[in-house]
Amino acid sequence: MVAPSRRHVYARDAPKGSHSLRRAQDGNISVMRPALVIGLLPLVFFGGGERQQGLPGDAAATAMQADSLYFASRPDRSLALCEREIAAHGSNVALQRCAARADIALGMTISESPRRKELYDSAIAHARRGLALAPGDIDARYWVAAAAGRRAHRDDPILSIKLAYEVYEQATAILAADSLHAGAHHALGALHAEVVKAPKFVRFVAGRVLRMDLAQRANWPDAEREMRRAVELDPQMMMYAADLADLYGRAGRSADRDRVLAQMAEITPRNPQDNIIRARCFALWRRTP
Repeated sequence: MVAPSRRHVYARDAPKGSHSLRRAQDGNISVMRPALVIGLLPLVFFGGGERQQGLPGDAAATAMQADSLYFASRPDRSLALCEREIAAHGSNVALQRCAARADIALGMTISESPRRKELYDSAIAHARRGLALAPGDIDARYWVAAAAGRRAHRDDPILSIKLAYEVYEQATAILAADSLHAGAHHALGALHAEVVKAPKFVRFVAGRVLRMDLAQRANWPDAEREMRRAVELDPQMMMYAADLADLYGRAGRSADRDRVLAQMAEITPRNPQDNIIRARCFALWRRTP
């Protein structure tokens, strides 16, 4: 997960924060914009690739190569490389995170389809394996949140509620350890925004059955605060800006929306899906970069 001038943020694909601001030259991260219509949060964080402490030399070299492929806009080849290495030599957290990131990027570049769900399911599996290998790793937590957020969807409300809880659990744990993690702030902001839009029965189930407090407390001011904080911490993350612009647009705050859209026009893409994210956002609000 490495590209020229990346930062480790939202967790391995993380936003500035996780190890983002502190490792500004180590990695990148991106969080994908909320796509889960039922309101639970589509985040995707794509991060850079720092060499992992304790990784065998061959595994570290493979992770760096996977990073290079990813940032060269070849997430398909990055994923294939990671999965070959894992199959041949066993699992490690860096390769699992790289694989999860690539799965998410590939899913974001195609339209809604069974294939997209398969990619997001695969991302969740890789991310969870990575976290199991390194329970204290903030990046590993981030990728679990990112993958779970992307997989949530309106056509499966119960699964989406469970995934939203997983996003909330991981994001709050990340912020408890690193309050400057842009990706985690974005995740919470997107979660607030999506839960507010969710049908009442979905919020009831989330609040009463899963005891997810956010289901009762979700609100627009908190969604805006968290999303703005993410953009402040990592102003070059396309996904954060796109989601903030969308939030303002849906709230009827056209001046704020247009201000963020203008900022988006100046962002240099760093993840494979950034141009797509920007194009979709501008098309939604009938603007041109």
